Amino acid sequence: MRLKNAIVSAAAAAMLSGALLSSAIAALPDQSGFSALEGVQARTLSPEEMQAISGELNALDIASALVAAAAKLDRFPRLQAATLKLADYYRTNATTINAAFDKLGILTPCKTC
Repeated sequence: MRLKNAIVSAAAAAMLSGALLSSAIAALPDQSGFSALEGVQARTLSPEEMQAISGELNALDIASALVAAAAKLDRFPRLQAATLKLADYYRTNATTINAAFDKLGILTPCKTC
């Protein structure tokens, strides 16, 4: 029941955030509150910076993280079983999943191997 309440709360917060964001976007451009955004510049990140911020996009790392998360779910046996089943799916299909990550250019070296 707590998990359900947490999910409902997160969904409500996301909807409120979306409403606030959409109202800010719809604001008139002559308002002075948006002047801070005029100086924002974008630049491409170096490969080292990309590596530092990239996630664990390796099927074996994802499976390992799911197993670690499942270990903390003792109070929720059905969720724990589903998490372990998902971890097993990632481990079983690691070659295919990693090939897709590699094709997209987002595969990272395995950190848990």
